[in-house]
Amino acid sequence: MKQKILFFGLLAVSLSTAMAQQDRWHFQIGFGGEVKSGNINSTTLTNTGSVERNDSLISASAGYSLIYGEKDKEVYDRGFSANLKFDLWQYERVSPFVEAAYLTNKFKGYDHKLSLIAGAKFGLYTLKDICDYSLSAAYVSEFLKYTEEGDLRTQVSRLSFRIKVKQRLADAIMLKHTTFYQPSIMSVSDFADDYIVTSVTTFENKIGKRLFLDFNFSYEHRSIVPDEVKRDDTRVTANLRYKF
Repeated sequence: MKQKILFFGLLAVSLSTAMAQQDRWHFQIGFGGEVKSGNINSTTLTNTGSVERNDSLISASAGYSLIYGEKDKEVYDRGFSANLKFDLWQYERVSPFVEAAYLTNKFKGYDHKLSLIAGAKFGLYTLKDICDYSLSAAYVSEFLKYTEEGDLRTQVSRLSFRIKVKQRLADAIMLKHTTFYQPSIMSVSDFADDYIVTSVTTFENKIGKRLFLDFNFSYEHRSIVPDEVKRDDTRVTANLRYKF
């Protein structure tokens, strides 16, 4: 895993050199640490990276996150996630999108989880460089393999509702918040019994022309989980990020 973190870090830097020369392409790479409670109680190293292309017609973004924790040669946390997203008319009031997301983390009970998403964002209010408020609704198809065999579904269809807030608090500080509610629609009873709630709040602090220090708090609740896996996970993260 240490080699993977180094590889993705070097790959991100090399890609940024070519892409930074194009105004529509933007790249970010970050390194930091996070304190977790829930299925994992630890302090963990993180490496994140993303690339995005902003355009008034079709916008694209891709990102990854690597986490790793080891003590006395024993791994207590390890995971990888990635996503790819395409937005159509992202600056309009209504913006359709499609997205694919992948996750693997045995400490959360996932051997792997693949999510295919299609939906639309509805802009509520936007003021350039000051604030951006929006809602979204989407259909999600999840394909799952758990670390422990059991009677849980390996394919789940969900609805996804999201509220997003982006608000400048000061010249160098931006508040970002998203909350997702994702109920299963496999049956009528599932809507109340099988759901996921995810909430992420970030304070983005600009400390240089291209350098940012982010403080992030996230919470996830899964109503249905494998045996020996907890329903709730929280994370507090500090991440130093360079933006090209």
